[in-house]
Amino acid sequence: MTRLVWLVSLLLCGGCAGGGAAGELGLVVLAGTLAFGFVVWSIEGGKKGRSKRAAGKLTNDRGTMLDQAMAQKKGQRLDPRSRKIIAGKMGLYHWLPKELMKPWEERILAFLEHFPITFMKRDQATEEMRLLVAAEACLLIVKRPLSDYRHLRVIHLWEHEIEGNESARGSADRHEVNLSWGYLKKTIGQARDGHNLVLHEFAHLIDFADDGVAQSIPVSNASPDFEEWRDLVEHEHARLMKAYEDGRNYSIRAYGGYESIQGDKPEIFSCGTSAFFERGSRLRRECPQIYRAMSKFYGVDPARWRKQKRV
Repeated sequence: MTRLVWLVSLLLCGGCAGGGAAGELGLVVLAGTLAFGFVVWSIEGGKKGRSKRAAGKLTNDRGTMLDQAMAQKKGQRLDPRSRKIIAGKMGLYHWLPKELMKPWEERILAFLEHFPITFMKRDQATEEMRLLVAAEACLLIVKRPLSDYRHLRVIHLWEHEIEGNESARGSADRHEVNLSWGYLKKTIGQARDGHNLVLHEFAHLIDFADDGVAQSIPVSNASPDFEEWRDLVEHEHARLMKAYEDGRNYSIRAYGGYESIQGDKPEIFSCGTSAFFERGSRLRRECPQIYRAMSKFYGVDPARWRKQKRV
């Protein structure tokens, strides 16, 4: 903007000194220059403003605290009893590569300290309930920061039906997750069906985090990946609908396509996340673009995971 100010000063002097036609011409040029400068300033200012706001959302006090808490767990491990509970109930436990076990357990320990889990909104959940929810929720962030869940305040477990939302097995908004314990307990051992309840709802939480809107774009609008995600969601939604209209089975379940609300497509990312972690090879084969985007976002490559022999 310094050059613009210098140019404006020069034109003003020329306009005053020249008089007549030359002065009028100078004023016309001045007006155009000022208009152009204002447009440039507005665009650049808008970009900086958006970037600053996005950075603020990503580094708010709670997010910083959560990441510091996770860093303090560096090198800590679950006790044998906790590991045995997870190993006996959670199907995906046996697929997680050895090199991810340490960061995963560190995140589980930090998660358990900072996110309250209730049962029927009356009592604290049992140790088993808390461990299984934390273990699956932390799969999503095994290579990501705990601040992905910076807006989360509480997880409510319900015996079977969720109060006020009886037809759903789970729900999530920016601050709260509700899960049917009966359904979770029955299905958590199934590692390859692509219908994982906890992964699905916590993917919604990540989707909400940057702007409070579930539109299946897990990055902020200031991210260099935002346009790619927006185009990818539109493309994948069309492919998903075409597959089910043709009666073809698909790695991402149909619910991910049909639940579109006011132009947003909130279920593509959540249903895609379940498929990514539980049907990685198939998703990579059928939807290579969305698989690559999710692999880049989550920092893992489940298509290469193989079942481990561990207890």
